Amino acid sequence: MSSSLAIFLGGYPHPVRELFLETQALVEKELPNSRQELDIPAKMLAFSYSPGYKGMICVLLPSQRGVKLSFSKGAELSAKHRLLEGTGKKTRYVEMNRSLLKKQELLDLIRHAKIFHEMTSGLER
Repeated sequence: MSSSLAIFLGGYPHPVRELFLETQALVEKELPNSRQELDIPAKMLAFSYSPGYKGMICVLLPSQRGVKLSFSKGAELSAKHRLLEGTGKKTRYVEMNRSLLKKQELLDLIRHAKIFHEMTSGLER
């Protein structure tokens, strides 16, 4: 873990930090070669394949009570994936917990988000 990530997570309860790091490891595995960008003012860790919002696949958002995994094109994915919550114009999120980390549905969602991003972003990887 980088020192900036350690400092960023330092203000959150221990169970939140653990869940954040476990979710981060899962997303890293499912989005190989993605860049991780820590945005401290926005309180998030973004996973992307190119700079800016257009290249973003998802973000991890810690809070005092838990961790959300939010998908930048989640509104377009939500009909197919029952895990997604929210009513944002573009984004949808999953309220993370330890049992979800082992569910095939979550892996499928992350993989589908990556494929959907590749098909709709207009960016070459």
